[in-house]
This record gives sequence, structure tokens and C-alpha cells, in this order.
Amino acid sequence: MAKTKLHNIRSWTARDIPRDSRVLLRIDANVPMVDGRVSAHGKHRLKAILPEVERLKARGARIILLAHLGDPKGRSVKALSLAPVARALSRVLKHPVRFISHTASDDAARVIDRMAPGAIVMLENLRFDEGEEKNGAEFAKRLAKLGDVYVNNAFSVCHRKHASIVAITSHLPSFAGELVVREVEALSVVPKHPFVLILGGMKIATKIPLLNRLGIKADAILIGGATALTMLKADLGVLPIDVPEFTNAKDVASAKRIAKKFGTKIFLPCDLVVSKNVVPDIGPSTIESFCEVIAKAKYIVWNGPMGITNHRDGFAGTLALAKAIAKNTRAQSIIGGGETVECLEEFALTNAFTHVSTGGGAMLAFFGGEPMPGLEALAA
Repeated sequence: MAKTKLHNIRSWTARDIPRDSRVLLRIDANVPMVDGRVSAHGKHRLKAILPEVERLKARGARIILLAHLGDPKGRSVKALSLAPVARALSRVLKHPVRFISHTASDDAARVIDRMAPGAIVMLENLRFDEGEEKNGAEFAKRLAKLGDVYVNNAFSVCHRKHASIVAITSHLPSFAGELVVREVEALSVVPKHPFVLILGGMKIATKIPLLNRLGIKADAILIGGATALTMLKADLGVLPIDVPEFTNAKDVASAKRIAKKFGTKIFLPCDLVVSKNVVPDIGPSTIESFCEVIAKAKYIVWNGPMGITNHRDGFAGTLALAKAIAKNTRAQSIIGGGETVECLEEFALTNAFTHVSTGGGAMLAFFGGEPMPGLEALAA
């Protein structure tokens, strides 16, 4: 768990937001796009914004949505404009969301000054300005001038030291939104035992802080996906096929250290699905053994799919583990990571989990005890 405690996070109350206040609401709108439109999974993610918007509308606030999309590196990139996201939000919220094709400008200020209580606007992609990712003081000041109050409801970027997450809090009364509070609360629960940690996905390097932090507490660590290939290479020295992108010397060395540190807690695949020089999934015997461990758990944390979920032979492992967790009704379960959540949404299984985190990288950072600048900026 990160150092920042739940009781230190300032959440807003009615007295903090008088009617007609201009509220800068930082949200997670970094959603997947298909042919210039928000994907079905993206629309599902946007629904997480609805409760906080409704709370602010009920206060008669003028709501200015702040968000980013992709990584334009401080340049204006048409394909990464938030215009289609604003249109999708209008449908999700069932309320007009006016798009402003600027970030922190005089034109944006003029539009905001004419807003009625309960109205919603959305600024252009914050990352079009290089000051955003640099946590620029000047950019933060220009943003702050557009509002009276700042609310951070984007847990997914709270591990980033960006202007709309950190620097802006020096200029306005700043609070955590309901979604951020709920995330911190869920991820701060003391694990019950048996505690099962499930890891999949691509690069082992991204999992090491989480392993070092939670692996000590876990009773079993189930590893699938490409992370398992690296671990198997370290353990066996050979794999069914050559996968150099996951078995470089540095990653294999990390895997050996993990294996030595956690020993028999680690469960690796005993069989794999191989298809045309690709390993898309864990095999049926592995699925069976992993599900047996899950059935005994009282606390489960899962990050990363067991296979390549967009491959025709790559989703069976992830789906089977999700169903096993759904059957274990006595366990508290937390899942995070966009690809994993997307797969479970497709099979309508997200409701089987105690908590579905909105931030894959932020969840890893929080559990890994890494700095969370966005939360620290909201500490009382």
C-alpha cells in the first residue's frame, strides 16, 4: 500500500462547492478509440464519470472536464483530439457536453463565463500543451484561472506528476472525487488469508514493485501471460518457442531473483497453448491447478491477463480464472489493468469482483508502495 492514507485525502462536501462554482473536474478519458470513435469498452469506462458529475450538477456547479488522450508529447495531434470523447460523454451522461478546442486560453474562459449552473464543457487534450507532463507551473496557473474549485476524480493518473494532477492544487481549493476515495479505500484493505496474487500481461519489469510489496504477504502467486514466459525461461532455460522480446538477459535475471525470493509461493504454467510460433494462453492443466488455488482464497489481487485476449486461442485462461473467482463468494477480489478488465467486461464478469480498479498502472504503483503525487497533493 502507498504511504498516503485514506483519512488524509480531502474529499469535498456541499459547503466546499457553492452554487454556480466553476469546478475543474479531472477525469480519466484516456479511452480506446476505433476509427475515430470511442470503442464499446471506452464507453463503459466513461460511465465511471457519471456519479461525480451528477453530484456536482446537484450542487449547481459549472463543470469543466479536464482530461488527456494518448501521448501527443506536447503537440496538437488531430487523431488524439478529445472532440469524439466529448460526443460520447454527451450520450453516456445523457446531458450535453460542449467541447472547447483549447486547453487554458482566453477563448475557453469566455465560454466558461457564459455557462449556466449544471452545464458541462470539456477542454481539449491537456497533453497538447507540453506544460502538462512537465508539471509546468505556468500551465497550471492558466488552468486554475478557469475555475474556483479543483476535483481530482482520475485515480488512473494519480501516479503521474503532471500539471492537472499536482501543480494545479497549489492554486485552488482541491479535493478528491468519489472515485478516487473509493479506489484508495478498496486498495487499502488489509488482506485476509489465504491471499492469492495473480499476475499476467506483458513485461515482468512492470510487475516487480508489486511482487516485492505484495509477494511477501501473499500465500500464492499465480503467474501467466508473457510474464510467465520470462519466469519459465529463468527456471527451465528453454521454452517451446523462441520469444526474445520476453526473454532478454535483464528480464531473465530479474525473474531468477523473484524465483529465489518467493520460492514455492510461485505457481508457473505446467502447460501452454502454442499456435503458429505464438504462445497465446496458459494450458488446460495450468487452468485447473490455478483454479484450485483460487477456490481456497479469501483475498485476491489480479493484474494482467493470462494470455493474448484478442487472439482466438488466447482468452480461455483469463475467462476460466474469472469464473473461478466468481464462484468463490467468500473472497474479496480486486482486479486492475485495462486489457484484463476489457476482457471481463466482454463476458459480463466484472460484477463478480469486489472492486474493479480504474487504474492499471496507478494500481500497480499504489500496491507497490511507489510515490503517488496526485494523492499526496490532496493530503490534508
